[in-house]
Formats: sequence, structure tokens, C-alpha cells
Amino acid sequence: MTDTADESAFDGTDAPVTRREVVRLAEQHGFGAAHGSVALGGGDAGCAAVALAVALLPPGIGLLAGPFGPVAASVGATLIMAGLAVPVLAFGYERRRDARIPRLHLFDGGLVIGYPPSRSSGPTRPEGFAVLPWSDVRVVERVHTSTIGQGGSVQRVWRLELHVRGGPLLCSLGDTHLGLRALRLALAGGADTADA
Repeated sequence: MTDTADESAFDGTDAPVTRREVVRLAEQHGFGAAHGSVALGGGDAGCAAVALAVALLPPGIGLLAGPFGPVAASVGATLIMAGLAVPVLAFGYERRRDARIPRLHLFDGGLVIGYPPSRSSGPTRPEGFAVLPWSDVRVVERVHTSTIGQGGSVQRVWRLELHVRGGPLLCSLGDTHLGLRALRLALAGGADTADA
């Protein structure tokens, strides 16, 4: 890692203008080296579309190839076309939606959250950037426990919440490499660890 923020740490995560703005803000606040970024939401439409395609294609092929007559063949062709079109449309939607999802950027000295423009911007959905040194952040670790199935196996899920010190929740991260890195950076940067 370098001593200053570097645009290459954000390759593939934002539009170039946004990356430059994040880097500029981090350098302006003296945040130091970049440690990656993550989208704070999204990603479900593509998985659902692929599952729908898998469900539509076999009956469509069966109706089209079977000896069921022209009506069944046209229904089968319609199912096949829908099964092929749904993933393409869903991934196009995901690509456009990605530009509207807030992104968390981690640095040695703090964090930058980029909020995309929105029709409903305001106190609950700001527009622009939140720039905070780690000393202005409160971290809260939570472990959620749930019982799965009849056998009663227990699943524990770790979450890291980043709050403005004395203020609202900024974001929540899961048990991922970036979530653990955010905790390490926040603690090293002097973040408050008081209970919620």
C-alpha cells in the first residue's frame, strides 16, 4: 500500500469521476492508503433471474420438442424466449442500479461513503459524500444467532455496524474480508467501541 490514496484501489467499483472525487476527498483529509470499497446493497435480481431461467427453459424445451401440437409449441417457444431474456434484462437492471447504490471506501485514516444522486434525497437519503476520520466513528459488533432446521443446528452471524459517534448508523458489514478489515482499521484509527 502507498502512503496516499490511489485510484487503482477502487478499480471496477465506481464511475471514474466518483473514484477521483473519493481519492481527492481522502487526500484532502489526510486519510492515507486505500483499503478497498464495497457496495452497500444490491445484487439480488441477477440470482433470481438465473433461477427463473432455469425453471422456464426445461418446460419450454419439452413443449417445443414434444408432439403436443402448434399451441403447445408456441407456448414452449414463449417460455424459451422468456427464459433467455430474463437474465439479460436482470443483469442490465443490476448494472444501472449499481450506479444508484451507496459505496463505502476504506482508508487508513477514515472512511468515505459515496451517496449517488436520488430523487428522494434528504436526511434519510443524503446526496454526495460522508467523510469521517475513524475518531468520529463508533463501531458496534453484533452476533445474531438463529436455529436452523429440525436438528437445531445453530448459526451465528457476525455484523459490524459503523455509526457516526453520537449519531446515526452509517452502514452495516457482514463477516467478509472487507468487514474484518474495516474493524481493524477503525480500531487502529481510534474509533469508539461503546455499546449501542
